[in-house]
Amino acid sequence: MNLYEFVQEKFLVWALALTRIAGMFTVAPFFGDWFLPLQAKVSLTVLLSWLISPILQQSIPLDTPVLTLVLSMLNNYLYGLVIGFLALLPLAGLSLAGEVFGTQMGFAMSSLFDPQREEVPLHGELLYTIGLFVLVTIKGHLLVYQAIVDSFKHFSLTASLSGLSFMDVLIDKASESLVVALKFGMPLIGFMLIVSVALGILSRLVPQMNVFMVGLPLKVLVGMLLMAGMIGVWAQMSASLAEKTVNFIEFFLSR
Repeated sequence: MNLYEFVQEKFLVWALALTRIAGMFTVAPFFGDWFLPLQAKVSLTVLLSWLISPILQQSIPLDTPVLTLVLSMLNNYLYGLVIGFLALLPLAGLSLAGEVFGTQMGFAMSSLFDPQREEVPLHGELLYTIGLFVLVTIKGHLLVYQAIVDSFKHFSLTASLSGLSFMDVLIDKASESLVVALKFGMPLIGFMLIVSVALGILSRLVPQMNVFMVGLPLKVLVGMLLMAGMIGVWAQMSASLAEKTVNFIEFFLSR
């Protein structure tokens, strides 16, 4: 195929594939994270779309109406966005579990000392980083890109969104993400609840004791010890997130 034939038949195919991959790069774990510079994201989006365009058995002529082309680009961007969001949901469950546990330990009070600083859940970031490290270690980010490649077999570049119920898929999988958060966070949250109940009983037995001055350092100490003992368990449980991520995406592709 010469350059003229490529421009006439494949240029718009490449452009639509670019928008779908760009949607995935917006929110997908690893691809859409802050540590990947914007220049690298743009370069990878262009490169990956260029690599995938030769295998797309579809031709879109240049005389396609502009409105049809704009709608197709929007549809493809939403396809990639949903796939990236479904891949993010299990890791978002990890971050939610860490954020709740950090609040139980008292680290949420950091925003009171500097209200103008952007609030960053420390434990949520820690659990998200552990999950992301495990995901990359077992090639989970490549599975997300493979899902984008497979999506072209299920949804053509000019497919309409009318036959899909995005909200049903997202609500169903968001509930599973909440289950992931509970599995990771409930043991530690349960221990912290026991500590809080013990401090409440102690405050009634010894009224002279300042529970706030004793309870906050005690919660931090107990929380740190529990976290040190749970990191290995978290890493092992995070290995199952890649399978759950693939299941989320396959569920969407089979709709």
